[in-house]
Amino acid sequence: MQTRQAARVVAILVLSVAPAAVVAAPVASAEPVSYLTSAVDAIRSASQCPPLKPDPLVQRAARMATQSTSDYISHRSAAVPFSDPMPALKTIGYTGSKGKLVSGYGSNETDAIHGLIVTGTDTIANCALTQYGVSSALDDQGFTLTAVVLAAP
Repeated sequence: MQTRQAARVVAILVLSVAPAAVVAAPVASAEPVSYLTSAVDAIRSASQCPPLKPDPLVQRAARMATQSTSDYISHRSAAVPFSDPMPALKTIGYTGSKGKLVSGYGSNETDAIHGLIVTGTDTIANCALTQYGVSSALDDQGFTLTAVVLAAP
């Protein structure tokens, strides 16, 4: 328990030096932001797990998660955003056995990452999950969406 609390503190410290800048790219072309990646890496490091490895298919699933959420919030889709990334991962050819999605939402990038950390520290600190992808994007109303998909081969 203390390790997970330490991981949250480390991640929050990473965020405290991050400017409250918002990602300027639209959802369709959003790239991972360094502050989100730094926060995930800080949690992982504090949990004493091996570092996560980026995976292009897991990255694609993270982008799909932010797109799905944006489409739902903006009323472009009636489909509720997915909370289990495994069907999406399987659809795009990922052959791994486990997948988890952690997401955040806020009026700026810092708030969205903070929300993701508060709800996702335990998942990020799960040593059984070894690969990851991150996504951060603005929705149509100017709110920031963040997603981290973690997976295991």
